[in-house]
Amino acid sequence: MRKTIVLFALLLLCGCSQITTEPSLLPSDEVLVIAHRGASAYAPAHTIAAYQLAIDMGANYIELDLHRTKDGKLVALHDEALPLAHEQQAVSDITMNELKLYSPGMEFNKANPDYASPTYNDLHIVTLDEILTHFGDTTNYYIELKSPSNYPAIEKELLTQLSSYGLLTHTEGLPKVIIQSFNADSLKTIFSLDPAIPLVQLYKFEEDAYLSKKQLQQIRQYASGIGVNSEAVTKNFIETMHNASLHVHPYTVNDPQTIYNMLMLGADGIFTDKPDLASQIKKEVVGK
Repeated sequence: MRKTIVLFALLLLCGCSQITTEPSLLPSDEVLVIAHRGASAYAPAHTIAAYQLAIDMGANYIELDLHRTKDGKLVALHDEALPLAHEQQAVSDITMNELKLYSPGMEFNKANPDYASPTYNDLHIVTLDEILTHFGDTTNYYIELKSPSNYPAIEKELLTQLSSYGLLTHTEGLPKVIIQSFNADSLKTIFSLDPAIPLVQLYKFEEDAYLSKKQLQQIRQYASGIGVNSEAVTKNFIETMHNASLHVHPYTVNDPQTIYNMLMLGADGIFTDKPDLASQIKKEVVGK
C-alpha cells in the first residue's frame, strides 16, 4: 500500500511539473562588433566581398538577412522586393536564376563613388549555402529572419543548413550562430527546435526604449538578448536588460561618437556598416 502511495505521488508530481529550458547565455567577456550586411559601407551589402572585408577588419560576426526565393533558395538580402524588369518584384516570386540578374555591385558603385570598384560589377546576390560553403566555420554568423511569416517552415530549413555545416555544435568561446528577428513567434519556433542557439528579439522604439516586466518575463522564455535602434538606447534601459540577463545590441551605428556612447552605456554589441571603426573604438574603450 505504501509503495502504491509513493508511486502515485511521483506520477502526480511529474504530471504537474513542466521541464523548462533556459535560453542560452551570450558570453559576457566580449563586446561584439557585428558587421551589418558585411562591411557594407565599403563594399556591396550581402556579398562575399563585403563579408570577407568585414572579417579582415576584425568583425566578430557577419550579419545576414534571409529571404527565400520562389524555387526555395535561402538568400542573403535585406529587402523582400527588388527592382527587376522595371518593376518591384517580391523575392518569393523570383527564382534564384532571375535574382542573379540583379547587380548589387553596380548599384553600390553608383551610390558610393569613393569606394567603387570595377570588380564589384560582377558580384551577385548569394545564397546562404554559398556563404556557408565559402566561409564554413572560420567566422561567426548573426542571422536575421526578415519576414519569416512569408516563408513557411523557414526556421527548420535554416537550422538544417546550419547543422549540415557543423555550425550548431557547441564550442568554447563565441557561439558560431546567433539568430534575430522582429517576429517573436519565429524565434520561439527556433527555440523549440534548438534551445542552445542564442536568440535576439528585435525592437524599434520611437522614443526611449522601454519594456515592461511582463514583456521581459515573456522574452526571457526564449531570448538571450535585445536588438534595439541606437537612438532609443539609454543607460537605464541597458541596466534593466542586464538585470534580466539580457544582452543589448544597438543598431546600426556608423559614426565614432555614437559608437563610443553606446559602449560607454554598456552595450554588449554594436551593429555597424564600418567594422574597422567599431573595432578600433572598442579597443580604445574596453581594451580588446
